[in-house]
Amino acid sequence: MTEPAALLSVDRLSVAKAEIISCHRRMTHALRRTRTLAVLALLGSLSLTACGPTGGGPAAAPPAPAASTPPASAAAAPGGLPDLCTLLTAGAVADAAGTDIPFHRAEPGPGIISCAYHLGADDATPAIFVQYQTGAAGILDFTNSGEETRIGSLRAKWYERGAKLNVAVGEDLLIVNLGVSNKNLRGGDLRALAVELAERSLDLIR
Repeated sequence: MTEPAALLSVDRLSVAKAEIISCHRRMTHALRRTRTLAVLALLGSLSLTACGPTGGGPAAAPPAPAASTPPASAAAAPGGLPDLCTLLTAGAVADAAGTDIPFHRAEPGPGIISCAYHLGADDATPAIFVQYQTGAAGILDFTNSGEETRIGSLRAKWYERGAKLNVAVGEDLLIVNLGVSNKNLRGGDLRALAVELAERSLDLIR
């Protein structure tokens, strides 16, 4: 017996509905899979960016150490002058003079360093002065009074009256001033004492 047309229509609608539902499920599953793959790809990209390459590429070089400032020379005083008062110790002057030097001091000035080696315990006592002055060799006049001599290869002049020795060191001037109050130092041989102190000083600053 032939089925009624109404029943056929219902069956067809049911089949169509089932196909629509099945298609929707397949599309949803595919969309979820696509989203999952996209998220995994994004996470992988972020991981590589954050962690860097894991292969055998060159390792990052460590930061270079900060440059250190070289220590200042012990033989240099402010203004480019030799630190004569530190280099020529009171003990060395006492050894040359044959007497005690209980007190000594430095008197720096523009272009000059003056070292006072006192025979007493304060700056009111007689002293042996050793000075170094830059650009002052021109004041050393070899035409006037005084005895011309040499300290090594350097021209020098000894002044007996003031017990003073001037030595031309290039364009600079080294002065050893014993002073008349120290006439009994080294048995009275002040010239030899001045020469020795000049030689010691030059050995230390050159």
